[in-house]
Amino acid sequence: MISPVQVNSAEHHFAHAALRHYKDAVLLHDGARLSNADHHFGFAVECALKSLLLRFTTATMGPKPNGKPATKPWSMNPMTGAFQEHGHLPGLTTDVSLLTHGRSAASLTAALAGLSAFATWSVHDRYLDGSAVVEADVRQRRTVAENILALHEQALITGRMP
Repeated sequence: MISPVQVNSAEHHFAHAALRHYKDAVLLHDGARLSNADHHFGFAVECALKSLLLRFTTATMGPKPNGKPATKPWSMNPMTGAFQEHGHLPGLTTDVSLLTHGRSAASLTAALAGLSAFATWSVHDRYLDGSAVVEADVRQRRTVAENILALHEQALITGRMP
């Protein structure tokens, strides 16, 4: 049986934030507001990935090992045993390797390969004037966001990674 996403859980909030940011990004992109669209496509992908990490790995929003409240998902690295926070893109792309295991690894790895479109995306770009944002990058990031959100939705419906 598939366990539903618990309402008001961190996973629930990240899942809904992913869709909200994506919808806003589409409106902004369609209105030629490239800089803000780009920003929201990045946040949509981040939120979807964090939702998946919370559902399918040991990542948690529980108190950190030092007892302080978590502000972002975290887990203990299975290879090193070190505390690891799951923050923003592009760094988050390496964290999702935790999702790729077993029979679904090859197809999931292929789906996540598109995340390279966010290699130069930065949460800090919100402070810039936006002149460096180009349509081709935003269009590519929109496509990747669509793919990641579709993967996210499928995983939530089936209860397993594709």
